This record gives sequence, C-alpha cells and structure tokens, in this order.
Amino acid sequence: MKYISKVSISIIVLFVNVQITYSQCNQALPDINKCNMENIDFDTDGDPDGIINLYTETGTTITDGVWNIAPEFNIAFDPATGNLSMWALQNSTTVATQNDYAFELKNATCGDTPFRTVRLILGPYSGVALPRSGTLNVNAQGCDSETFDLFTAFVQDDKIPPPHRNGTWTYNGTSPNFRGFNDKGSGFNAIIPYQPGLPRVDQETFEFTYRVPGITPCSPFEETTVRIAIVRQVDSGESGPIIICEDDLLAGVYDVDINLRDDLYLLNEDIEGVWLPDLDPTNQISDAQDSQINLRQLYNTLIDGGNNLRFGCESYEYKYMVEQRSGVCANDTTTVSFTLYEQLRPFIQPNAPPKICSNLIPGDFELFDLLEFTAEGAFNFKYNDDYYVNWNVVSSPDGGDLGVSKQPSAVENPRPADYRYRGKINTHLATPGIYVFEYAVSPTINCQSQPEICNPFASPGEINYCEHPCDIMSAQVTIEILPFEYAGEDTKDISLCESLGQVDLRSLLNTNGSVISTTGVWTNPAGDIIDNTFVFPNLSSNQTFVFTYTTTSAGGCVEAANLTFTIYKEPNAGEDAATTLCSDNLTITLFDLLGGNPDTTGTWEGPFGYTSSDHLGTFDITNDMLPVLGAGNYLYTVPGNDGCSTADTSTVIITIVEPLTIGNDRSETFCKTDGSVNLYSLLDRDTPRTGIFEDTDNTNALTTEGIVQFETLTNNIYNFRYVITNTQPCDQSSLNVSIQIVDLPIPVVPAQEFCILDAKRLEDIEVDVLNYNWYTTLESNTPITDNPLLYDNQVFYIATVDTDNCESERLKVDIDILNIGERFVNGELCTLDFQDGVSPNGDNQNDTFDLLIDGVYNIPEAFPDFDLKIYNRYGSIVYEGNSNTEEFRGESNISVRLGDDLPSGTYFYIFTPNFENNLPIQGSFYLSR
Repeated sequence: MKYISKVSISIIVLFVNVQITYSQCNQALPDINKCNMENIDFDTDGDPDGIINLYTETGTTITDGVWNIAPEFNIAFDPATGNLSMWALQNSTTVATQNDYAFELKNATCGDTPFRTVRLILGPYSGVALPRSGTLNVNAQGCDSETFDLFTAFVQDDKIPPPHRNGTWTYNGTSPNFRGFNDKGSGFNAIIPYQPGLPRVDQETFEFTYRVPGITPCSPFEETTVRIAIVRQVDSGESGPIIICEDDLLAGVYDVDINLRDDLYLLNEDIEGVWLPDLDPTNQISDAQDSQINLRQLYNTLIDGGNNLRFGCESYEYKYMVEQRSGVCANDTTTVSFTLYEQLRPFIQPNAPPKICSNLIPGDFELFDLLEFTAEGAFNFKYNDDYYVNWNVVSSPDGGDLGVSKQPSAVENPRPADYRYRGKINTHLATPGIYVFEYAVSPTINCQSQPEICNPFASPGEINYCEHPCDIMSAQVTIEILPFEYAGEDTKDISLCESLGQVDLRSLLNTNGSVISTTGVWTNPAGDIIDNTFVFPNLSSNQTFVFTYTTTSAGGCVEAANLTFTIYKEPNAGEDAATTLCSDNLTITLFDLLGGNPDTTGTWEGPFGYTSSDHLGTFDITNDMLPVLGAGNYLYTVPGNDGCSTADTSTVIITIVEPLTIGNDRSETFCKTDGSVNLYSLLDRDTPRTGIFEDTDNTNALTTEGIVQFETLTNNIYNFRYVITNTQPCDQSSLNVSIQIVDLPIPVVPAQEFCILDAKRLEDIEVDVLNYNWYTTLESNTPITDNPLLYDNQVFYIATVDTDNCESERLKVDIDILNIGERFVNGELCTLDFQDGVSPNGDNQNDTFDLLIDGVYNIPEAFPDFDLKIYNRYGSIVYEGNSNTEEFRGESNISVRLGDDLPSGTYFYIFTPNFENNLPIQGSFYLSR
C-alpha cells in the first residue's frame, strides 16, 4: 500500500504540472533491496527472470529523466526502458561494494547534477548445484590430468541464475591427494595414485563449500556444497627416441630379438595396456601382447641387398596404448621409436701435395678439389653440405690458416651461395712452406630433419655440437707454398723534370717493405729490353712512359711490376712586352702581348691586387664582371709542374693615356615658339668649348655657331653630337645633345556671337582642345585666370598649352554681343519675353516674376543697372525693383502698401535695361491667388 501511495502522489504531481526546480536536484531515494533475486518474475509468466524496472521501483517516470549506471554494468541495464537484469550482475552487495550498483536519474533541468539517485542492495546467491548421482553421491566428475572448475558443478539456465562470483570456495577434507586451488580460487587439482589391476578406474571424492557474502537487510551470507569425483588419467609410460648407427648393426650388436617392454625402451607404463599391431608397417608385432622385434632384420630389409646404401636414416615406430574406462579422461598412447643412421664413408687426399707460388694472383684455391670420396657401386659418398662439414688448419709455417672458409655459425635463410665446404683459401703472399688442413664431416649430414649447424670439431657442451650415434669422419689435406723474387709494386703517377737527364728505374718502384731483386729485366710494351739507367730522349712536350720489371725464382715463380712515369717540360712564361692604351678603351688580352711561345698554364698578377683565374689576362671595359685595367706592370707566372717545380715569369708594362673630360650627354625640351637654342649653352660648365657640333639627324637647322633654329622642326627629338679631338691613341671625346621640340596645334574657335540676355562669360566659349590659356593681348605673358563677363567688340587671344607650359601660336577671338531686338547671322532674334502670369502658391511654378531662367536669360548679369516697375490696373505703382531687391512674388514693396499681398488681377510692368542702346520693355501679367 505504501508503494501504491507513492505512485499516486507522483501522478498528482504530473497532473498539476508542477515544474522541477534546480533546488529539487540531487535527492537520494531509499535503497532498492533485492535479497532473493532468484525468485523475481518480472513478466509474471511463472518462471523467474530476475528483472526489475527502476522507474517502477523508485516511483519515477520517463518524464523525470533517464536512469544511468556505471559503464561496467551496462550489459545488465537498458536505459531506454529502465529494466535491470539482476542475473547479469556477477557479485552480491557487501559492505565494501554497497555503492557499486548506484543509479543516477538525469534530466535537462539538473544538467550534470543527477535529479535522483538510488542504490541497489543485491542479496547473496550461492547457486544451485547439479543433482547428485551414483554410489559416490557426487554432483560432477573430472579427470586429474587437468584443473577442475567448480562452477561447472552448478545448474545454469534461463530459469536458474549462476551463482554470484564474489564468493569463496573451501575444501572440506584432508586428503593428501588434494593439491590446492588455482589462482582464480574456483579450480582445484588432485593427483590420484595408480593401483595396478582391479578396479580399472582409480578415483577419489572431494567435497567443497561455496560461500557468498551479503549485507543487511539481506542475509549475511549464502552457501552451497558440492561433491566432485576425480578420476586418474591412465599412463602408457615414457619412451625416448632410440638412435642406432649402422656400424653397430654391422657389428652384430642387434642381431638378437629385443623386448619393447624392457625399461630401456618403455618406462613406468600401466600394465593393462596393449600393443597396436595394425599400426606396425614392419609386421614385427604379431598381436596385442607381442612386444618382440629384431632390428637387424629391419636393417637388412632397409639396405635391400646393397641397392639402398644411401638411406640416410630411417625411423620405425611401435605404439603401446592404455584404454580409459571413465568418460572424463582419455586413452593414453606411447610411441617407442627406433632410428637407424647411415654411417659415414672415408675420404682421402690421393695425390701429392700441390706446389703453389705465393705471388700467384689472385691466389684463390679450393682445398675440397684435392679430396677423393668413397664410391660403392652406383653410390658416391661425397659430403658437401656447409651446415655439416668444416675445415681446420692442423699446421702451417707461421700459424696462419690462409683464411680457409669455415662453417657458418648459424642457419641462414636463404642458404649462402659461397659454398664454404669447398675450403677456399688465399695463397697470395703467404709464407712459403707446408700447410696441413683437416676436413671433417658430421654424421648428421645423412639425416637432416631440419636445417641446423653441426660442427664436427665441436665437443659436447660447445656451440653447434650435435649428438649422433655415428662417428664423425675426417681427412687431412696438404699443400706447399713456394717463394718468389720480389719485383716491387705496380707504380704510377711518377713525375720527372726533363732537366734530370736520366733516372734509375728500380728506384722509382714502390715496395711493400721488401727489397727488390736486382736479377729482373725491364721491357717496354713492345717487348724491347730497357736498361735500368734510363736516359731521357729529347721531348717537344710532356711524355709518359710505361715499363715492366720481371723476375723469375728458382722454383719457376714469375713476378712482375709495372712502372708508369711522365717526363715534364720546363715551364715557359714567354718574353716581356709593353703597350699604351687610352683610358676609354681598356679592352685587351695580356697573353696576346707576350713574345715567344709561352705555356697556357700560367696566371697574372698586377696593380691594385689584380689576379687572373686563367692564362689570358683579359680586360673588357664593357663587361662588368671583369676588373678594370690599370697602368703598371703585370707579371705572368707559369707554375712549376709535377716534374719541374721551378716557376717561370714574364712582365707586360701597361701605360694608360687619359682623354679629355667632356662631360655627360645632355637633353632638353623646348617649345617651338622659343624659336632657337644655342647648343653650347646646354653643355656642362666644365665641358671644354674647343669642340664642334655635328648635325647627327641631318636637320639642316644647325649653324656653324652651334645654334639650332626651330622654324623647320616639328614635334620630335633631334640629336646633335659634340666632338673634341684627343691625343693618340685615344679617339675623339664626344657627347650627345638631344632636344625635344614641342609644337602644339593652334586651337580652333568659331565666330563668337551671343545674345546679351545670356550674360555669357569667357569660359562659355567653345574650344576644340582641353588645355589652353586666354590672353588679353597678343604679347601678354599673363594668362586670364578669372572668368570675365563678355561684352560687345571685345578681343581675346587663345593658345594651346601642355603640362610643361609650352604654347601654340595665339589665335585672335572677336566677341559680338547682340542687344535686344538684334538678329544673329542665322536670322534668330535676341528677344526678351517675360512670363504672363505669377502664382505665389509655393509650387515652384511661377511663384515670382522671374528675372533669371536657366538657358533662357539672366537679367541681373546682362543688365546689372536694370529697373523694373509694376503697376496695378489703376496705374498705381505697387513694386519697384533692381538687382539689389528680391524678385516680385505678389507683394508690394512700396511704402504705402509695404508687405501687403496684392489681389489677383492684371498687372503691368516697365523693364528698363539701362545698358547701351537697349530700349525699355513693357507688358502685363496676371497675378493669381
């Protein structure tokens, strides 16, 4: 009833739509206590399922938020529905773990702070054991060959949950055959002793109690007891591989039958076993109790009367099986195996030791080729596998081994291709004398189950020692190294100077520290004999010589050394020279000035730190990458060469003449209207005036006095050259004077005819150019800068101008102003027509009696002294105006009616221009209100 009441309160809260506030967050609900989860039936189908719903248990709804649990328990909880499968929770609640099953209800209002929290207290559950059975009254049975998991003795299905896993197992006995629990605490081991004969099944029963702890308000613990029968695993005994060498079989060691049950072959087996004749391909075993075989018979069959002497190795297996009488253990089978190994056949060095000259190049030799191996019938017993053979030196003159190739220290994949078994040695420069080597073979070579290194020289315990029933086989190989007479080393890059005249050839040879024999003979490439004292021939250039020195020892060993040397000519720097240059043409190659036939291997040094990178000594005033030539002495040095170390030098003396300083090129711009220019006036002040001007462009405008007349010149640039004669070897000094003539077109201005009413100004005159100046006179230097009003019979002058203030010729412009009533040349009349009505209503249409109408007339500008009088229909004056009064806007400005709004009606006006011969104009208009 209390639970139902809580739900009812929750429903009421939802009905009145009470909003959750943040102050209601983080409230803890009472613990959910589930002490007997194994009995809970959530779906009420009559079978327990261990499921509860957190919303139902806590009186909350999905609108309150979403329940969450720690991630490690997500497998047991569905946050979408709030269903919790307690059977999926592995542990019961204890004092130490009472907060493990903690849930948080979160919603958007409380954010990261939970709205509600609640804990689940899960009572202890120790599980339901499998039903006991049999005379031993046990829950389960296991084999002593493996660890027994006690949890396998419990019922676990969809109606009965597994026990909680936080319990503890206890052994309820004292049997010495119990060997303890495993690290997990739920598995144990036992060893059941063997009892020959009956009963066939050896077993023992062990009892255990499983206790799961709990916490109030649930039980403090719950426990379950199980009984387990452990059965002994049968044992077919132990047998190691028996290996036998062919030589023992041939010696008769195994001529008699042997019993496979002997401890030599099978040990500690259960006596209840049998042999398996069906698995014996040799037919040595006749039935299940037959354990007699004959190895000599097997060998005879194997070699097949000599047709299979290279059998390598052959294995034979015999199987002994003990059958298991219990279903929890397995049968056991032991294999007794015998392997027969082929013995090694002897090998020798059949021939006398070879004699090898120690100077033989490259000196490579293979000892294996000196061996002869046994051959029996069609079989050749040659042993040449790197992994099972090895070479060793027995004795030598100096204790060395000539680098004999030996067995690799480890298996290599893929195998090396250098075939170390071949006993490769190098005799080059070896100490003369007798060398004795030994070639040994491991018998494992005949039976290679997998790649391995077997060193036949290794002893037990040493690396790469291989145990084998057969003996290793070895043989010695002897060679003799012969001495030779030393001829020196091949020598090249020898440099000699022709001044030596002759040289001792043997003294030029390099050595390895040994003394060169004097019994040898020198020859050239053609085979001609050359004397050891070589006299230099006359040379025109450097020359290289190649000779060979050959010696022959008493034992017939030939030695030779090649000698290459070059005889160099002495350096030649040529003969001294001198020259004079002009400073404006400092382009020269010093090498070309030298006399004689100088070498091209030298370099130059000169004034101002000058050095050259080659023999030329090139100066080019037009090349900025080269230095500038200075006056002084330039020393050409040909260095000593590889053969002649003393350098040779020669000197070139350079004298430089300076031309007159004429100054820089000049350029100026002139207006054509300037008339002329004196080119001398354009030169720099320090330029000598001793030269003359040349008309480079053939303008015919240059006078002998250096004056250029502009009259015939047009818009263009004209070049003139100023020339001064210098002292030899300098050429003329010259500079260029350029003048640019600016010739602007005369503006085109039509005849200027205006009506006086337009009040035109100077800027209103149409001109066909953009930039121009107006002047009051033909000679005026001051342009008109304001915009004056135009009057009749005025004269102006206009000229085109540019940005440099050059002007064209000036054009005279006459001004013709028509008075009122006069006609233009085209017949149009200059007339003044005032408006016929005034309506001062603020609509900007005839609000005043207009005296200024854009594009029509401008009375104040045209007639600055005008007078306007307006009369009503009675002849009374109501308005009097001039250029200083406001326009008439329907109000009187006469003192009698000053400021009065005049009534609608017809009014009359008299306009007097007061300018020259322009007559007064009268008329009427209608004032509308």
